[in-house]
Parts: sequence; C-alpha cells; structure tokens
Amino acid sequence: MSPFRDAGSGSDEEQQAPAATGWRGWLEKAAAPLQAYREHSAKAAVKAERVNVLKSGATMRLLPDNKEVKVSLSSDGAMLTWSGAGGSGVMALSAVREVKVVQASGFFRTSGPVPCQWKLVADDQAVSFEASSEEQKDHWMGTLVECVAEQAEAKSGRKLAYQAKRQIGLEQKRREAERRKAEVLKTMPGSGMKHTAAAMMSRA
Repeated sequence: MSPFRDAGSGSDEEQQAPAATGWRGWLEKAAAPLQAYREHSAKAAVKAERVNVLKSGATMRLLPDNKEVKVSLSSDGAMLTWSGAGGSGVMALSAVREVKVVQASGFFRTSGPVPCQWKLVADDQAVSFEASSEEQKDHWMGTLVECVAEQAEAKSGRKLAYQAKRQIGLEQKRREAERRKAEVLKTMPGSGMKHTAAAMMSRA
C-alpha cells in the first residue's frame, strides 16, 4: 500500500467490503427461487410418500358393525374405498366436509374421543372406522385432510373454468347474432324493413 495514500481514502479492505456485501446479497437473491423450489419438492415428496401409504390400503374395522374391511385411497386420490366382510362402499373426497375423531356418547360414559376411531362426513353420508393404532389413525386422518383440501380446490377450479367457458360461449353467440343482424340489415332497402329485421334478430 502506498505511504502517500490520503488519510480519508480508507484501506483496500474497507473499499472492497461494500462490494463483497453487494455480491453476497445478489447471490442470495439469485439462489432464493432455487431454494424455494427445493423446499417445495421436498415437501411434495413427503406428501406423496404419505399418500402412497393410503393408496396401498390398510385393514380396519368398519363401524358400527365392527367387521374388518380394507380401506384404501383410489389411484387418482379422488375417492376413499372400503370392502370386506363388513361391506363395501366408496366416498368422493370432493364431497367430504369433515375428517374427525369419533366421540364417545351415552348417559354413563365420559365424553371424549374414542381411541383409534375416526370418521368421514360427506354431504349425504358418513362412514366410521377403527384403526389398528393411534399412529395409523393420525396418519390417515392427517393425510386425508390434505387430500380433501386438494380435491375441494380442484372442484372449485373446475367450476370457475366451466363458468368462464360458458361466459365465452354466450359472448360468441352475442357477436354472431350481431353479425347476422348487420348482414340482414344490409339487404333491407327501406328503413321500416330495417326496423322489422332488427326486431326479429333481437329475438333470435
């Protein structure tokens, strides 16, 4: 370093420090999307693993008959199915309103959750199961809550898409009617006939 450097100019290290800080900030910002993507991928992988457990199915007891059935999630994750000695059934997750534990009831029983028992409540039906353990119950309930939310979001998206498509169809019909009206008016020589044609096309 030169002995003749001005006192107020600062050292090389001091001048390089702001530049280094700026580069670190830029690199952090540039890496943020990649980091977010990695975190999202990791969460998606964990969820997929949990969902695959449900798709593989598990043996539980169908209530209130207390008979064994195999409960499983459909391959597309849209329905819960069960079949066995206790009977068979299917429930669309898009219709499910609640995933909850079974509560004890009765005059001589303390109110509270029944161990290992849980249920699905849909718009027009409800079904209850008894898992083999609290761990299994918690896994199925927690994963199904996520699947139900996903199906509800997909259902809402389909509804919005249908409404948008319908609106586009109505707009196209309106424009076509306007085009036809304009073409008919061009062929009418008198003003009275033009008014008649316009009235006819407005009812088309």
